[in-house]
Amino acid sequence: MNGLLSLRTGVPFTLRSNGCQGIWNACRPDLVSGKDPSAAPEGGRRPEQWFDTSAVAAPAPLTGGNLGLQTNNAPATRVLDMSIFKDFPITERVRIQFRAEGFNVANTPQYGTPNNNRQDANFGQVTSTAAGSERKYQFALRLQF
Repeated sequence: MNGLLSLRTGVPFTLRSNGCQGIWNACRPDLVSGKDPSAAPEGGRRPEQWFDTSAVAAPAPLTGGNLGLQTNNAPATRVLDMSIFKDFPITERVRIQFRAEGFNVANTPQYGTPNNNRQDANFGQVTSTAAGSERKYQFALRLQF
């Protein structure tokens, strides 16, 4: 029997804003004084609101915004993979091995990065999961000689 538990922190991402005036490489929102844009919203993190969206405001005129790069983190990933093998001897040199393998056996959703544009209607919401992250099982028979 084998098991593999993978725990990863979420990748950092940058909050964006539209409508900056002037020539700017990137337009980011302004930080609201006394608030943390990466903090969990009241009631905890959930896909409908991953971070405190009230912590940022429209950038001041003729600026690119004062919020730094990569201030927030996407959801973490947690995956448990397991396998079990059993050998059945046929002769002294030949045997058959039965293998059962499960990937993401707890079927934990692997959420995507939340929407990071302040003007979007779904700002701060997780709207996707990682492709192919659903639970999977596979079985095999292996002839060894």
